[in-house]
Amino acid sequence: MTWIKICGITNLDDALAAADAGANALGFVFYPGSPRHVTLETACSIAAKLPPQIEKVGVFVNKTVDQVGDIVKQVGLTAVQLHGEESMEFSRALFQKLANPSGRPMIFRTWPAKVFDVPAGQSVGWDPVAVGIVEPDEAYKGKRVHKIHVAQNGDLFLETHGFRTGVISGVLLDSSSAEKRGGTGQAFDWERVQPWAGIINSISKLIVAGGLRPGNVQEAIHLLHPWGVDVASGVEREPGKKDPRKVRAFIQAVRAMEEAN
Repeated sequence: MTWIKICGITNLDDALAAADAGANALGFVFYPGSPRHVTLETACSIAAKLPPQIEKVGVFVNKTVDQVGDIVKQVGLTAVQLHGEESMEFSRALFQKLANPSGRPMIFRTWPAKVFDVPAGQSVGWDPVAVGIVEPDEAYKGKRVHKIHVAQNGDLFLETHGFRTGVISGVLLDSSSAEKRGGTGQAFDWERVQPWAGIINSISKLIVAGGLRPGNVQEAIHLLHPWGVDVASGVEREPGKKDPRKVRAFIQAVRAMEEAN
């Protein structure tokens, strides 16, 4: 079943409407530069009233490990989404801070899809080890995943033998940039990125975001086969305010796609 996250929740009515419509997760944006920014107090108030099965994802941009850890604890977040220039060292430190006996922390890393939009015959300098998706087994210390190469026929090559799961639980692809951290309302070129989706799916959880809405989410799922989808502006009536009808239509479109397959 496709994991569905409704992001940019700013009020209890929207949160409960999304949960009632069948969302798996809600996103809380702790970035003051976003029109969907939510305060710690508001997030705590909303989270306390959510059904227990709803995952609560905090979206962060370049905060410190301690700041993220404190918010996770106070709100009761079940996952973290890193949306800035956080380093591999940051991700490792955060993973250690959030680790608990009940299970491994869920840390998602956002990447602009344009990183993968390259012509055939060119290499992409995207290293799954460097970003924390996989790590070398002890016997392979010092070894790196070869740069993924896009062949003339479009085939991709990635060596994963000798590697284990890293600290990053999933990759969220969207149309964000350094100037605009998500919420652009624009979809990236799904067909151009399609080969990469298969690679990411083979080693991690792929979450697709950016420009999704009820009318196009089925096409995105058909082309990219993601583990999850993430929507914010595509189900709003204005920034930070959801339209319950659009939320329900989005979730129904995803579930209808699953039933058809």
